[in-house]
Amino acid sequence: MFLKPYRLKSSAALKGSESKKLRARLELAFPHVPGDNLLPAKANVTQLKILTHGGQPSMVYCVDKQPMFFELDGGQLVPTLYTLWATPDILPYFTTHEGVLPKLSNGADLMLPGVVPLGVGHQMYGHFKKDQLIAVNLTNNSSAVGVGQLARSSDDLYMCGGHGVAVKMLHMFGDKLWAHEPTMLQQIPLVKMKTLTVDDFPALGSPDHQRKVIKAPQPEQASSPEPISQATESVELESSTTALTLDETSETSAVPEAPSPDEATPETLLKKAFLAALKHNGNKLPLPLLTSNFFRLYVVPEAVEPIDLKKTRYKKLSNFLAEMVDQGFIVVREETKGVDKIISVDLEHPELVNFITDVKTGASSGATAEKLLFHSELKEMYIVSDVTAAFFTKLNYKRGEGIPVGQVKKIVREYVSKHNLIDPQTKLVRPDAVLQELCGNREGTLSELTSIITSKMEHSYQMCSGKDTSGKPQIQMSLATRSGNKKVTLVSNIEAYGIIMTELIKLCKQGAAASTSIVKLPHQKHEQLQVQGNQIRFIYTLLTETYKVPPKCILGLELAKDGKKKRK
Repeated sequence: MFLKPYRLKSSAALKGSESKKLRARLELAFPHVPGDNLLPAKANVTQLKILTHGGQPSMVYCVDKQPMFFELDGGQLVPTLYTLWATPDILPYFTTHEGVLPKLSNGADLMLPGVVPLGVGHQMYGHFKKDQLIAVNLTNNSSAVGVGQLARSSDDLYMCGGHGVAVKMLHMFGDKLWAHEPTMLQQIPLVKMKTLTVDDFPALGSPDHQRKVIKAPQPEQASSPEPISQATESVELESSTTALTLDETSETSAVPEAPSPDEATPETLLKKAFLAALKHNGNKLPLPLLTSNFFRLYVVPEAVEPIDLKKTRYKKLSNFLAEMVDQGFIVVREETKGVDKIISVDLEHPELVNFITDVKTGASSGATAEKLLFHSELKEMYIVSDVTAAFFTKLNYKRGEGIPVGQVKKIVREYVSKHNLIDPQTKLVRPDAVLQELCGNREGTLSELTSIITSKMEHSYQMCSGKDTSGKPQIQMSLATRSGNKKVTLVSNIEAYGIIMTELIKLCKQGAAASTSIVKLPHQKHEQLQVQGNQIRFIYTLLTETYKVPPKCILGLELAKDGKKKRK
């Protein structure tokens, strides 16, 4: 109902008498909940008249700007997630598995196969009527993640044989109503379900188990001694067997499936990098966050070795994140078609907690820890001097910035190629006005020009960590002409920065409102992004702001329409 944007028609604060009427309606609808819990006496209540994406009018009641209730067509009041989190017992609950949450967040109804039965027989779905309001929670968290109406009565649900719709969802975590007031957004409170522990299952033959076995026939000890002797014999028989605890059983069964500690498969490296990213940045992640940005900016830097998704069994990032969603680490929502964002992270996930504990207690081997702490190298650099600043600032390098030795010649080559400075007959470089200030008017080879430029730069060394990305090729933006003298923008070397091309195409189509595609030119080794029109500035802004690509790694900004360089 609120998955897609709705239109706000009016907003008005309720008077004191109107608030009292609303409170009376709430007390009538939810008589088992005190009125002060439903609507505080001195609260500021606002009534919103909205029109949903499907054209259905509705009322939303906000308390101190936070949506707390909304109305259905017949006037029935429905609590929002914020109300359910503050007053959990306002509605009955249906429980589903955590892997179902992404499907519900994408607009699906809760189906019967996903419902955890409440009991056995006719009581497995409770005693509810059709269209009764039901809250939905998860097996690992008793807090509500959605609210809806029963598609059938409990008896009819039982007769369906485990097929069909159970709850028609009205409001979900992550929808537009939940995000009505961005400054007051709340994540799902983590309230763990009560689970059985090892203490509930004592070892066979242990004293606790003997007490449990003998406890049942104790009332008959005075009248029938034989059952006692039989019980004692059964206890002795059990105690004579090998006592297996749950811990031993689970360890024995887990041994064949557990990977070797020394085994470093691509999947385990990816999983460890994912857990490390959540460990170091879980509370700092700017949610909602593009999944590609999360992988590129947070997961890849945590990897001990380079990650190649194509060598894993997932093949694609979306497949890996889908498995992480099923395991309950994150919640992903499709913002628009082909563009996914992470909207919440479970930092209390048991596996993540254990991973954090292992790292803090130094469970990793000394060799691995040493590799992570001291993995660095000394690189030879050239520093942009005052004399060469005029040339390098055009290529998004600042005065005093270091450039690796092997990168300088590449920069000069790309500049010369972009400005067509090579004489087709002599194959020598004809310096333009910028290069003439550094190299003079004399034509020369590319190596000669590079030597002259580096001779006017400061030579230095820099200690770089294993996360240094200076070796990546720069993203090249250029303009070309197609049929009918129509300009197109070409962008190359995007994949080197971990950017997913299909996602970038979606963002370009939406933001630039221009035809976007991937092309492969005969003289190019890699694919290029082609966008209709002069979209240089839009591409630059998208790469630097959305994908956080350093400005110095992007060439071609001077080709923008206004000819001005964006100041960071």
